[in-house]
Order: sequence, then C-alpha cells, then structure tokens
Amino acid sequence: MKRIILSTLVLALMVAVVGCGKPKKPDGLPDLQPVVLTVTQGTAPVANAVVILKATDSSATNNFTCGGTTDEKGVATIVTHGQYKGAPVGKYKVAVTCVVGEGTPPPPNPMDEESARVWKEYHDAGLKWEEFHTVNPELSNVNTTTLEIEVVKGKNNLAVDCGEPVHIPVDNGSGASGAIEL
Repeated sequence: MKRIILSTLVLALMVAVVGCGKPKKPDGLPDLQPVVLTVTQGTAPVANAVVILKATDSSATNNFTCGGTTDEKGVATIVTHGQYKGAPVGKYKVAVTCVVGEGTPPPPNPMDEESARVWKEYHDAGLKWEEFHTVNPELSNVNTTTLEIEVVKGKNNLAVDCGEPVHIPVDNGSGASGAIEL
C-alpha cells in the first residue's frame, strides 16, 4: 500500500515539475482579451460557422490569426494562434462561412480495389452530394465582408448578424469555395 501511495506521489510530482503546464506563448503575442462572438441571421443562430477576425487597425496585431467555430447556439469562443483564448484589443473585420451538404455524402477517394468498387457503386446509383453556402459568400472574405467588431480591454460579448439565410451552391471549381478567404 505504501508503495502505491509513494508511486502516486512521485508521478504527481513529475507531472508538476515536467508540466501539464500551458505551452510557452509565441514572441510578440499581445495581451488577449476574452471574446465570445454570437453569429446570427436575424434572430436565428448560425451553427457550425467558421469565424475569422482580421485586424483593421494598428492597435491590434496582424501577425496572429484569431477565430473560432460556432456551436449550435451560434456562439464562438475566439482563440488566437489556434490555442490561446481571446484576441488582442483592436478593430476587426469578421469573415463568416457556413456550408451545409445535401444528399448522400460520397465515399472516400478510392485507394484500393474495394474502395474503388464502392466509389463506382455510388456513382452508378446516381447518388449526389451538393454543398451550399447558408451565409452570403461575400461575408466569408475579409476583403469583402461588411461585418466588423471591436475588441476592448476586459470581457467582450459581441454579436454579428449575417443577414438573411441564403442557399447558394458552392463552386468547387475555380470560383467561390466553402473556405474562408483571407
């Protein structure tokens, strides 16, 4: 019993010394302010939207990407550099994209005979999968979006309204895509 307790204490000490600690922040990362951003279309929340903030003034850093993904209530907790909660103080353009699929999703790209057979069956059955923007695609580009927010010192509970829902096919060719354009 003493051996188990001693082993547990040694393990706990190792974890404390070696660290489950936070990773070292990158050089130049400014102080981050907590930001919760609610994305709506009128009064309806926009779920599963990708949100990117792009600094528009010199009071915020342009070196670090800020963004998040909305939950079912349209709420995104903004992070910087992919892992640090919050965003620097400053004014931002907000890019929002939300794409939904309709139909039967295709199987993975064929990598062997079996998956090639499944792929052929999918196409022979006439099954379709189409993707549609549910937020105006102009809002997914930081150069064309009209959405803006300002992050101030302290807690920020902000909101953007993306206007009326749309149902615009995603052009998987050379035109608009389902991805945010920076």
